[in-house]
Amino acid sequence: MADTRRDRPPEPTFEHAFDVEAEIDPAIEIGDTGDGHRRIIPIAGGTVSGRVEGEVLAAGADYQLFRADRPSTLVAKYAIETTDGDRIYVENEGIRFAPPEVSERIRDGRDVDPDQVYFRSVPSFETAPDLQWLTRSVFVATGVRMPDGVHLAVYRVA
Repeated sequence: MADTRRDRPPEPTFEHAFDVEAEIDPAIEIGDTGDGHRRIIPIAGGTVSGRVEGEVLAAGADYQLFRADRPSTLVAKYAIETTDGDRIYVENEGIRFAPPEVSERIRDGRDVDPDQVYFRSVPSFETAPDLQWLTRSVFVATGVRMPDGVHLAVYRVA
């Protein structure tokens, strides 16, 4: 019989790291690509609070493959500047899924009930030496899409 204390992988826990409140500009519509509707959502700024404090720089975008009937794929690339002046490059890949009528409201920039939307992502970071703890763990985020922005709660997987 195996010793479960040594051969069982540890169960992950989640530690809240920080929140991102990103402001967005109107979507750039690329159009139907055969696999969905490609859109680019410019990131116009925002704030970061928690273990990381600072601002989202107006230097990024979310590259979305929107689908009303199956999960939309999201790939956001942007930068954060901390209150100490350090910069963090972020790549955040995820999916968002909701019933078709809710997805249509999201696409049209209307308010939706966050409980009707599955919005999860996996951010990764490149940054300054003082913030290397961001590069040494896996992070997951939950999100809420609002008409003029996105709120992400970012968690470190311990």
